[in-house]
Amino acid sequence: MRIRDHSGRRRRSASLGVLAAAALLMPVPASTAHGAPGDDYLYVTGAASGRLVGYRVGQGAQPRLVADVPTGFGNLSVKESADHRFLYVLTIAPTAAIRAYEIGGGGGLTPVPGTPVAVPASPLGMNLSPDGKHLVLLTGPDLDGGARLQGYSVAADGAPSPRGEAVAIGPAGSAAGGPVPMPVVSPDNLNVYVSNYSAGSVTRFELRADSTVSPARETVRTGGGPVSPTFSPDGRYLYTSNEHSGDVSVFRQQPNTGALVEVEGSPFPAAGATPHGIGLSPDGRFLYTPNALTNDISGFAVEPDGALRPLPGSPFPGGPVGTMPGQVFVSSDGQRLYAVDLAGASPPPAAALRSYRIATDGSLTQEPGLPIGTGLLFSAASMLVAGR
Repeated sequence: MRIRDHSGRRRRSASLGVLAAAALLMPVPASTAHGAPGDDYLYVTGAASGRLVGYRVGQGAQPRLVADVPTGFGNLSVKESADHRFLYVLTIAPTAAIRAYEIGGGGGLTPVPGTPVAVPASPLGMNLSPDGKHLVLLTGPDLDGGARLQGYSVAADGAPSPRGEAVAIGPAGSAAGGPVPMPVVSPDNLNVYVSNYSAGSVTRFELRADSTVSPARETVRTGGGPVSPTFSPDGRYLYTSNEHSGDVSVFRQQPNTGALVEVEGSPFPAAGATPHGIGLSPDGRFLYTPNALTNDISGFAVEPDGALRPLPGSPFPGGPVGTMPGQVFVSSDGQRLYAVDLAGASPPPAAALRSYRIATDGSLTQEPGLPIGTGLLFSAASMLVAGR
């Protein structure tokens, strides 16, 4: 995206406004990654703290701190590379940049040489392709209030490089109008799907072998305020949480074209206010959404056709009023669910990490000894790196 130099102050002001309004909009789906067998690592960013912390979680033990690194402020997105070696963090200050870290065997983080990579406009969100070759970045709003999608190639050493021109995706959201768009790459690495909060839709773009992206190919309607576009583990279904309408949309991806067909019965009610990030069990049997404004978690059984059925006891209790659960992740063994608060009940205002046992029917029971305080203010993005 090309913007005249004299607009810099306006862009920075707009991006900070988006950051404040987008507190609910940076979830990240869980994935597999390296580490000792059975080790899971949960990385949590603090957008207002300018830090990222990592915990070793699971195996029935209390979360143990393994990483604490400065990242810069406004870290809106954190993702793991498909080859399980790198963690990527998107920040807006003091420099708008993509930051990359190598993940050590014990969960520690080391900056990748040649990064951070500065981006030419205010960053909103990013994601990586399952084959590890591509990174897609959303930036905006531009002077017309729109957002753009830019493709990057990812080198073997983990460093991303921009490819081609950014393409327009529509309204980016604003402090008054709501949070921002979010991308996900299809399991076959051929398409990018962007949820547009303001428009209540998902738009498909082709992702080419050279990491460039096409103009928009199709747009489908969702519920109101879609966030957290997430594919099922088998790659057949795309889910979005819909914050405004309080439900979850489900689409079947057509294998040859990438087109989306809504599943019968979609959208499915979430039974809580402002459902946010989506968490799926590794076997694809259960789906969970944290409901930020009712401080609880909805759970669903996933039917063979992708439809959702509420679990017994759903929604399950979260933290006190004001903690606002924003992201949930299922452990690599499918036995625990971790929930990260967006904020904290005051005092203290720091976001907390909670853990639940998952029963055979998918229902949740909070584990004793938790939550633990992360010490982070405004946790807008987290990432589960699951042991092999």
